[in-house]
Amino acid sequence: MKNKSVAATLALLMGIFGVHRFYLGQRFLGIVYLVLFFFTFTISVEEEAPFVLVPALLGFIDAILLFVMPEEEFNGRYNKKYFDRKDEQGRRRNDYRYQPSRSYDPMTEVGRKTPASRASEFKRLGVSLFREMNFDGAVDAFERALDEKFDDYSTHFNLACAYSMLKEAEPAFYHLEKAVEFGFTNLDRIHQHDALSFLRVQPTFDDFVRNGYRQLDTLPSAEPPREMPFEAQSEETDDLLQQIIKLGDLRDKGILTEQEFAKQKKKILGEE
Repeated sequence: MKNKSVAATLALLMGIFGVHRFYLGQRFLGIVYLVLFFFTFTISVEEEAPFVLVPALLGFIDAILLFVMPEEEFNGRYNKKYFDRKDEQGRRRNDYRYQPSRSYDPMTEVGRKTPASRASEFKRLGVSLFREMNFDGAVDAFERALDEKFDDYSTHFNLACAYSMLKEAEPAFYHLEKAVEFGFTNLDRIHQHDALSFLRVQPTFDDFVRNGYRQLDTLPSAEPPREMPFEAQSEETDDLLQQIIKLGDLRDKGILTEQEFAKQKKKILGEE
Protein backbone atom coordinates (compact mmCIF):
# COMPACT_ATOMS: atom_id res chain seq x y z
CA MET A 1 0.00 0.00 0.00
CA LYS A 2 1.36 3.38 -1.02
CA ASN A 3 1.90 6.04 1.65
CA LYS A 4 1.22 9.68 0.73
CA SER A 5 3.91 11.11 3.02
CA VAL A 6 6.55 8.72 1.68
CA ALA A 7 5.66 9.58 -1.92
CA ALA A 8 5.78 13.33 -1.22
CA THR A 9 9.12 13.03 0.59
CA LEU A 10 10.62 11.03 -2.28
CA ALA A 11 9.39 13.66 -4.73
CA LEU A 12 10.96 16.43 -2.65
CA LEU A 13 14.34 14.76 -2.14
CA MET A 14 14.73 12.59 -5.24
CA GLY A 15 12.09 13.91 -7.59
CA ILE A 16 14.78 15.01 -10.02
CA PHE A 17 15.37 11.31 -10.79
CA GLY A 18 11.64 10.41 -10.83
CA VAL A 19 12.01 8.02 -7.87
CA HIS A 20 8.55 8.96 -6.55
CA ARG A 21 6.99 7.95 -9.86
CA PHE A 22 8.53 4.50 -9.61
CA TYR A 23 7.27 4.27 -6.00
CA LEU A 24 3.72 5.12 -7.12
CA GLY A 25 3.87 2.41 -9.79
CA GLN A 26 4.15 4.88 -12.71
CA ARG A 27 7.18 3.31 -14.37
CA PHE A 28 6.79 5.11 -17.69
CA LEU A 29 6.75 8.53 -16.03
CA GLY A 30 9.67 7.47 -13.85
CA ILE A 31 11.70 6.61 -16.95
CA VAL A 32 10.70 9.93 -18.55
CA TYR A 33 11.93 11.84 -15.47
CA LEU A 34 15.19 9.85 -15.46
CA VAL A 35 15.85 10.44 -19.18
CA LEU A 36 15.01 14.12 -18.77
CA PHE A 37 17.54 14.38 -15.94
CA PHE A 38 20.40 12.89 -17.98
CA PHE A 39 19.46 14.96 -21.02
CA THR A 40 19.35 18.26 -19.12
CA PHE A 41 22.47 17.32 -17.13
CA THR A 42 24.41 16.77 -20.37
CA ILE A 43 23.22 20.08 -21.81
CA SER A 44 24.05 21.88 -18.57
CA VAL A 45 27.64 20.60 -18.68
CA GLU A 46 28.11 21.50 -22.35
CA GLU A 47 26.37 24.87 -22.31
CA GLU A 48 27.27 25.78 -18.72
CA ALA A 49 23.63 26.62 -18.04
CA PRO A 50 21.38 25.25 -15.23
CA PHE A 51 19.02 23.26 -17.47
CA VAL A 52 19.17 20.44 -14.93
CA LEU A 53 16.93 22.55 -12.70
CA VAL A 54 13.97 21.68 -14.96
CA PRO A 55 13.50 18.07 -13.68
CA ALA A 56 14.30 19.29 -10.16
CA LEU A 57 11.49 21.84 -10.44
CA LEU A 58 9.10 19.15 -11.71
CA GLY A 59 9.93 16.97 -8.72
CA PHE A 60 9.40 19.90 -6.33
CA ILE A 61 5.99 20.66 -7.88
CA ASP A 62 5.01 16.98 -7.58
CA ALA A 63 6.05 17.04 -3.90
CA ILE A 64 3.86 20.07 -3.17
CA LEU A 65 0.88 18.49 -4.95
CA LEU A 66 1.30 15.24 -3.01
CA PHE A 67 1.66 17.00 0.36
CA VAL A 68 -1.59 18.96 -0.12
CA MET A 69 -3.52 16.11 -1.76
CA PRO A 70 -6.36 14.80 0.48
CA GLU A 71 -5.77 11.30 1.80
CA GLU A 72 -8.97 10.01 0.21
CA GLU A 73 -7.99 11.31 -3.22
CA PHE A 74 -4.50 9.79 -2.88
CA ASN A 75 -5.95 6.39 -1.95
CA GLY A 76 -8.41 6.64 -4.84
CA ARG A 77 -5.55 7.17 -7.29
CA TYR A 78 -2.79 4.96 -5.96
CA ASN A 79 -4.37 2.49 -3.50
CA LYS A 80 -7.52 1.69 -5.38
CA LYS A 81 -6.74 -2.01 -5.57
CA TYR A 82 -6.99 -2.30 -1.78
CA PHE A 83 -10.59 -1.18 -1.64
CA ASP A 84 -13.65 -2.08 -3.65
CA ARG A 85 -15.96 0.78 -2.78
CA LYS A 86 -19.29 -0.52 -4.03
CA ASP A 87 -22.78 0.47 -2.98
CA GLU A 88 -22.86 -2.57 -0.69
CA GLN A 89 -19.95 -1.13 1.31
CA GLY A 90 -21.88 2.09 1.81
CA ARG A 91 -24.87 0.03 2.95
CA ARG A 92 -22.74 -1.71 5.55
CA ARG A 93 -21.62 1.66 6.93
CA ASN A 94 -25.23 2.79 7.25
CA ASP A 95 -26.42 -0.50 8.71
CA TYR A 96 -23.58 -1.70 10.92
CA ARG A 97 -25.61 -4.76 12.01
CA TYR A 98 -25.23 -6.28 8.55
CA GLN A 99 -25.04 -10.06 8.08
CA PRO A 100 -21.71 -11.25 6.67
CA SER A 101 -22.09 -11.99 2.96
CA ARG A 102 -19.18 -14.44 2.74
CA SER A 103 -18.55 -13.11 -0.76
CA TYR A 104 -15.49 -11.42 -2.17
CA ASP A 105 -14.30 -9.75 -5.33
CA PRO A 106 -11.95 -12.08 -7.21
CA MET A 107 -10.42 -9.10 -8.99
CA THR A 108 -8.75 -7.81 -5.82
CA GLU A 109 -5.38 -8.93 -4.51
CA VAL A 110 -6.90 -10.16 -1.27
CA GLY A 111 -9.83 -11.81 -3.03
CA ARG A 112 -7.64 -14.56 -4.44
CA LYS A 113 -6.60 -15.81 -1.00
CA THR A 114 -8.33 -18.28 1.32
CA PRO A 115 -11.05 -16.91 3.67
CA ALA A 116 -8.75 -17.05 6.71
CA SER A 117 -5.97 -15.33 4.80
CA ARG A 118 -8.34 -12.67 3.49
CA ALA A 119 -9.58 -11.93 7.01
CA SER A 120 -6.00 -11.54 8.24
CA GLU A 121 -5.05 -9.35 5.26
CA PHE A 122 -7.98 -7.00 5.77
CA LYS A 123 -7.36 -6.87 9.52
CA ARG A 124 -3.70 -5.96 9.00
CA LEU A 125 -4.72 -3.33 6.48
CA GLY A 126 -7.24 -1.90 8.96
CA VAL A 127 -4.59 -1.68 11.70
CA SER A 128 -2.21 0.08 9.31
CA LEU A 129 -4.85 2.61 8.27
CA PHE A 130 -5.86 3.16 11.91
CA ARG A 131 -2.25 4.01 12.81
CA GLU A 132 -2.23 6.49 9.93
CA MET A 133 -5.32 8.14 11.49
CA ASN A 134 -7.39 7.10 8.45
CA PHE A 135 -10.31 5.86 10.55
CA ASP A 136 -12.86 5.69 7.69
CA GLY A 137 -10.50 3.45 5.71
CA ALA A 138 -9.85 1.36 8.82
CA VAL A 139 -13.59 0.81 9.30
CA ASP A 140 -13.95 -0.36 5.69
CA ALA A 141 -11.03 -2.80 6.05
CA PHE A 142 -12.21 -4.23 9.40
CA GLU A 143 -15.76 -4.70 8.07
CA ARG A 144 -14.40 -6.63 5.10
CA ALA A 145 -12.44 -8.78 7.53
CA LEU A 146 -15.73 -9.54 9.29
CA ASP A 147 -17.17 -10.65 5.94
CA GLU A 148 -14.65 -13.48 6.04
CA LYS A 149 -14.65 -14.23 9.79
CA PHE A 150 -17.49 -12.60 11.67
CA ASP A 151 -16.71 -14.20 15.03
CA ASP A 152 -13.20 -12.71 15.31
CA TYR A 153 -13.33 -10.80 18.61
CA SER A 154 -10.13 -8.82 17.93
CA THR A 155 -11.57 -7.44 14.68
CA HIS A 156 -14.74 -6.39 16.51
CA PHE A 157 -12.63 -4.67 19.19
CA ASN A 158 -10.54 -2.84 16.57
CA LEU A 159 -13.71 -1.81 14.76
CA ALA A 160 -15.16 -0.44 18.00
CA CYS A 161 -11.99 1.63 18.47
CA ALA A 162 -12.23 3.00 14.91
CA TYR A 163 -15.90 3.94 15.31
CA SER A 164 -15.09 5.56 18.66
CA MET A 165 -12.44 7.73 17.02
CA LEU A 166 -15.08 8.71 14.44
CA LYS A 167 -17.36 9.59 17.39
CA GLU A 168 -20.03 7.11 16.25
CA ALA A 169 -21.11 5.72 19.61
CA GLU A 170 -23.87 3.29 18.61
CA PRO A 171 -21.86 1.09 16.19
CA ALA A 172 -18.86 1.32 18.54
CA PHE A 173 -20.92 -0.09 21.43
CA TYR A 174 -22.34 -2.78 19.14
CA HIS A 175 -18.93 -4.08 18.04
CA LEU A 176 -17.53 -3.82 21.56
CA GLU A 177 -20.43 -5.99 22.72
CA LYS A 178 -19.68 -8.49 19.93
CA ALA A 179 -16.00 -8.56 20.89
CA VAL A 180 -16.85 -9.62 24.45
CA GLU A 181 -19.51 -12.05 23.21
CA PHE A 182 -16.99 -13.81 20.93
CA GLY A 183 -14.30 -14.20 23.60
CA PHE A 184 -12.55 -10.87 24.27
CA THR A 185 -11.38 -11.19 27.89
CA ASN A 186 -8.92 -8.32 28.41
CA LEU A 187 -11.64 -6.07 29.81
CA ASP A 188 -9.12 -3.63 31.28
CA ARG A 189 -8.40 -2.41 27.75
CA ILE A 190 -12.01 -1.27 27.45
CA HIS A 191 -11.42 1.02 30.43
CA GLN A 192 -7.89 2.11 29.49
CA HIS A 193 -7.50 2.14 25.70
CA ASP A 194 -7.10 5.72 24.48
CA ALA A 195 -9.17 5.09 21.34
CA LEU A 196 -12.22 4.26 23.48
CA SER A 197 -12.10 7.51 25.47
CA PHE A 198 -15.09 8.83 23.53
CA LEU A 199 -17.20 5.84 24.61
CA ARG A 200 -16.17 6.09 28.26
CA VAL A 201 -17.55 9.63 28.53
CA GLN A 202 -20.91 8.60 27.07
CA PRO A 203 -23.86 8.63 29.53
CA THR A 204 -24.70 4.99 28.68
CA PHE A 205 -21.19 3.59 29.24
CA ASP A 206 -21.70 2.73 32.93
CA ASP A 207 -24.98 0.96 32.10
CA PHE A 208 -23.18 -0.91 29.31
CA VAL A 209 -20.55 -2.14 31.78
CA ARG A 210 -23.05 -3.06 34.50
CA ASN A 211 -25.05 -5.02 31.94
CA GLY A 212 -22.09 -7.30 31.27
CA TYR A 213 -20.72 -5.22 28.39
CA ARG A 214 -24.00 -5.49 26.56
CA GLN A 215 -26.28 -2.73 25.37
CA LEU A 216 -29.58 -2.43 27.15
CA ASP A 217 -32.50 -3.64 25.06
CA THR A 218 -34.72 -0.89 26.39
CA LEU A 219 -33.46 2.34 27.80
CA PRO A 220 -35.51 4.64 30.07
CA SER A 221 -37.21 7.49 28.31
CA ALA A 222 -34.90 10.44 28.00
CA GLU A 223 -35.70 13.47 30.11
CA PRO A 224 -34.88 17.01 29.06
CA PRO A 225 -31.26 17.80 29.96
CA ARG A 226 -30.98 19.66 33.23
CA GLU A 227 -27.29 20.30 33.67
CA MET A 228 -26.32 21.60 30.25
CA PRO A 229 -27.57 21.55 26.62
CA PHE A 230 -26.39 18.89 24.19
CA GLU A 231 -24.07 21.33 22.42
CA ALA A 232 -22.25 22.07 25.67
CA GLN A 233 -21.98 18.33 26.44
CA SER A 234 -20.50 17.73 22.97
CA GLU A 235 -17.96 20.51 23.48
CA GLU A 236 -17.04 19.10 26.90
CA THR A 237 -16.59 15.62 25.40
CA ASP A 238 -14.36 17.00 22.64
CA ASP A 239 -12.30 18.86 25.25
CA LEU A 240 -11.81 15.67 27.29
CA LEU A 241 -10.68 13.77 24.21
CA GLN A 242 -8.20 16.49 23.30
CA GLN A 243 -6.76 16.46 26.81
CA ILE A 244 -6.36 12.67 26.74
CA ILE A 245 -4.73 12.78 23.28
CA LYS A 246 -2.26 15.43 24.51
CA LEU A 247 -1.43 13.25 27.53
CA GLY A 248 -0.82 10.33 25.16
CA ASP A 249 1.61 12.47 23.13
CA LEU A 250 3.50 13.40 26.30
CA ARG A 251 3.70 9.73 27.27
CA ASP A 252 4.94 8.72 23.80
CA LYS A 253 7.65 11.41 23.99
CA GLY A 254 8.80 10.07 27.36
CA ILE A 255 7.79 13.20 29.28
CA LEU A 256 5.21 11.23 31.29
CA THR A 257 5.63 7.72 32.64
CA GLU A 258 2.89 5.14 32.13
CA GLN A 259 1.83 5.52 35.79
CA GLU A 260 1.69 9.32 35.53
CA PHE A 261 -0.29 9.05 32.30
CA ALA A 262 -2.84 6.67 33.89
CA LYS A 263 -3.18 8.91 36.96
CA GLN A 264 -3.73 12.09 34.93
CA LYS A 265 -6.21 10.34 32.65
CA LYS A 266 -8.28 9.21 35.65
CA LYS A 267 -8.37 12.80 36.89
CA ILE A 268 -9.61 14.03 33.52
CA LEU A 269 -12.32 11.36 33.36
CA GLY A 270 -13.34 12.03 36.96
CA GLU A 271 -12.49 8.52 38.09
CA GLU A 272 -10.58 9.80 41.16
